Amino acid sequence: MLIRLLGPVELERADQTSAVRPPQAALALAALAWEVGRVVPVETLLTRIWGERIPSGARNTLYTIITHLRHEVLGDDGDVLRKLGGYLLDVDESTVDLSRFRRLTERAAAVPDPRPLLSEALALWHGDPLTGLPGEWAERARGRLRDEHKEVVLRWARSVTDADPGAAVAALSPLAEEYPLDELVAVALIEALHASGRTAEALTCFAGVRHTLAEELGVEPGTALRRVHRLLLRHGEVAGAERPVPAQLPVHLGCFVGRKAELEGLAAAGAVCVISGPPGVGKSSLALRWAHLHRDRFPGGQLYADLGALHPAGARAVLPRFLGALGVAESQVPSGVEAQIGLYRSLVSDRRVLVMLDDARGADQVAPLLATAPGSLTLITSRSELPSLSVTVGASLLHLGVLAREEARHLLAARVGEARLAAEPEAAELIIDRCGRLPLALAIVAARMVRRSDLPLAEIAADLERAETDLEPFADTDPAIDLRVVFARSYRELTEEAAGLFRHLGRQAGPDFPLSAVASLAALPVERTRKLIDHLDRANLVDLSARGRVRLHDLLRAYAAEQARATDSRTVRRSATRRLLDHYVHSACAASAVCYPHRERVKPDPPAPGVAVEHFAGRAEALRWYAAESVALPAVVSEAAEAGLDRHAWQLAWGFGEFMQRRGPWEEILHVEAVALSAAARLGDRLAQAGSHSRLARAHAKLGHDQEAVTHFDRAIELHRDLGEPVLEAHLHLGLTVPVSRVRPGEELRHALRALELFDAGGDTIGKARALNNAGWWRAQLGEYDQALTDCSHAQRILADLGYAQGEGHAWDSIAYVLDAMGDHARAVAGYERAAELFQECDDLHPAAQTLVRLGETHTAAGDTAAALDAWKRAVECYDAVGDTEAEAVRARCAALGRPTWR
Repeated sequence: MLIRLLGPVELERADQTSAVRPPQAALALAALAWEVGRVVPVETLLTRIWGERIPSGARNTLYTIITHLRHEVLGDDGDVLRKLGGYLLDVDESTVDLSRFRRLTERAAAVPDPRPLLSEALALWHGDPLTGLPGEWAERARGRLRDEHKEVVLRWARSVTDADPGAAVAALSPLAEEYPLDELVAVALIEALHASGRTAEALTCFAGVRHTLAEELGVEPGTALRRVHRLLLRHGEVAGAERPVPAQLPVHLGCFVGRKAELEGLAAAGAVCVISGPPGVGKSSLALRWAHLHRDRFPGGQLYADLGALHPAGARAVLPRFLGALGVAESQVPSGVEAQIGLYRSLVSDRRVLVMLDDARGADQVAPLLATAPGSLTLITSRSELPSLSVTVGASLLHLGVLAREEARHLLAARVGEARLAAEPEAAELIIDRCGRLPLALAIVAARMVRRSDLPLAEIAADLERAETDLEPFADTDPAIDLRVVFARSYRELTEEAAGLFRHLGRQAGPDFPLSAVASLAALPVERTRKLIDHLDRANLVDLSARGRVRLHDLLRAYAAEQARATDSRTVRRSATRRLLDHYVHSACAASAVCYPHRERVKPDPPAPGVAVEHFAGRAEALRWYAAESVALPAVVSEAAEAGLDRHAWQLAWGFGEFMQRRGPWEEILHVEAVALSAAARLGDRLAQAGSHSRLARAHAKLGHDQEAVTHFDRAIELHRDLGEPVLEAHLHLGLTVPVSRVRPGEELRHALRALELFDAGGDTIGKARALNNAGWWRAQLGEYDQALTDCSHAQRILADLGYAQGEGHAWDSIAYVLDAMGDHARAVAGYERAAELFQECDDLHPAAQTLVRLGETHTAAGDTAAALDAWKRAVECYDAVGDTEAEAVRARCAALGRPTWR
């Protein structure tokens, strides 16, 4: 089956073509096929079919249309799925002629001879696109498709002009009639006419275009048209001075911003300098900016070559052009490359010249073109670092990263105006974030902002949210400013194995990956993965930190994800997802066993082949792993649930649960555990459900959501009671005491004593001690200080003997509280200090901060302001370490004592 949009909207099956009827169904199919493989929101579909004035009942009509498409139009060849608030056309992208056309033109840009692919792409057209479809969206889409068709015809014509200029003329003539003001079309037609020996017609064509431009626009022909006109007049004759001074630098950007340190670094560079960095980061712009600023330093002239456009010919294509620019007649250029290199070096040996070699692929490509005479400079831009040039010719190496945030804002302001950014500052910041501060992405979006000055920045920012999953917001018919095409140049240089690994990285959920997770994704040994990542790092497609973590720029990650969807089967992608989740589940279980040995265990299924599981030498190493990986936990748990891997979802929540409960952030815990609870419910796993209820309850309690906390605690207690799990039920009674004291006052001591009974029945000595301490705390709230001190002291001794530092810390905190209430401030201070020390030893920073706050209060009551401030400062440090905003309240207390706050 082939869905045709490049002409009338039709379906082709087995050489039989049928029109899609009625027009609304054709519009709906076109709107879905336009974004095949992606969800089209319902509101977008309604607008594309009915325009801005959507009639009442349109949603019901849309449902009828979708049903018609499913059963009457697509049949067994495809489906329209309802997903995420919209509809998705579930067919292979290659079954849509528009997708096939774009894929062919993209592939054509990557091969030496693009003619066959471009011819195949153009053969897909069968008339005016979306023929006869009504409405504003259809008209806009037609305009865009006509422009794409024009650009591809131009590319094809240029590619065949030398071999078959007559065919080029035949293709370009109707295009010139359709676009009489398009100078690029005119230039291509004039060159094709001249190449076919019809120079007189070419001159007539130029005269006609010049007249039209003057009549319609009141302008003279541009640079390209004037150049081709001079070529016609000269008939190939070369004119010039005896020793010409070339000035080949392209025009530099008038709105270049920032990069002060990099410009200063270039000024101090030696005879050869390589500027490297990821695609789109502005390497060429920086080089051109510097070159124009300093061209007076090079009286011998400036030579320029775009090596990326000349790949793979490289120096073989550049040398004759450079020799011609230096005054060598075409007839005098040697035929052999080595002889050309020798002549070139002789000519620049006594000149101070600037040679700019743009988008170099490798050191061998630039080596013959280096100008190393005193005072000369060869300025090279490359996506790779080219470290060999540093060794062989002493090249300076300058790595270029993304813009600083302020520089990114200045770039936007320079292009669209400060007033427009100031009018919507939040949207402007979102745009900068969505572009990842990548200069090319910012420039593409800025051009759109200029083109659509009526469009609110908030709407542009909302559209850019798609860039998390695809690069359509950064697409353009001009490949030079199409982010996909720019990224593709680097991607195509990779080996098959490295490209496969890069595609896997498109599923990165957090800011970065450990190597073991990357190895699991690709089912490769860690050392082999490291070598491939080094290769990607040198190509500036990833960043590899000294800690062995792999990071992608957000837009490169989106590109990698697109390539994975286009290249790898669903089975391959699902297997990679399973391995990544296996890695996180088993590594989290290993970390939990090291950090929290007293905690109950879960038994995950064996990991899939190829999974690399982390092993930890000690508690500190495991905690560092937790801290790094917990950032990605919400996304990873959601991915597990979306993939139907519910057991992984709840086990991930369990594996990180204790660490997250001690550090937060609580809002993320609520998200993670809600997903885990749903997953456990789908599995019918009541024990897992109880665990999620328990962790949800504790997170709600931390946030002060007492009623929600009590509700989840009650449900978890009920589940554990039904399952006959007295020890687990006892833990919940302990956790319930604080929120229930505010929701159902008077029940707290009863729950503490019930926990004591259950721990005793279950033979859990640590649990009994914790419950005893908890009961003592609540007795202290009732004023029963002697019994409270007895209970808490007994609990402390048991927990100390068992080596349970966290529990002992809570016991000392309770003892100190009771002593303080009894007026024994000195012993209370010692108790609080011991509690804080124990909490910090086991990295339990929230209770450490709370203890230090109480310690400060005790010092304040005793009149020791300096000691109170010291305790509160330490509390702020603990809160800040876990990102708790309670730090601000403590800072305010310090200010109330008349001391400045610290940050």
